[in-house]
Amino acid sequence: MRALALIVCLALPLTAVAQNEFWCWDADEILAEVCGDTVHLFHEAGLLNCCPDPITHEVVVGDATIFVEEHSLDLCDCDCCYEVHVTLAGVPAGPWNILYRWFDIEIQDWAERVLQIEVPDVGQGYEPYVAREQSSGCLETSETPSGPVSWTVIKTLYQ
Repeated sequence: MRALALIVCLALPLTAVAQNEFWCWDADEILAEVCGDTVHLFHEAGLLNCCPDPITHEVVVGDATIFVEEHSLDLCDCDCCYEVHVTLAGVPAGPWNILYRWFDIEIQDWAERVLQIEVPDVGQGYEPYVAREQSSGCLETSETPSGPVSWTVIKTLYQ
């Protein structure tokens, strides 16, 4: 029985490698954490282009929904697993739906998740803003970026 368990444990990682899949393939998870008038949003296990910088977020407030849309560049010929974090500050008090959207390269279309949160009244205003954006950087890549052209584009963006 132990030998069978050992074979299964060794075979599972080989199966994933044989299928050439990332640990984050189709594993996107959107989480929210409320702290006063601040909302921390986490996009965990996001598969993005390996040259996404800058990763930005557009925020629009509706009647009962805060729309958060993640944007990133697509400059290189490779993909990476990322952990993306955005902090919204000054979020108005009350119950909110957070609609988080991102371009999902696995399905080549926009994907979205809706989260429900309750923000306490701590005397905040009525217009939330992006207080902080950060990403983990590439946690696992599909391949090395190809060709000097993509690196030239990146260098041009940072000049």
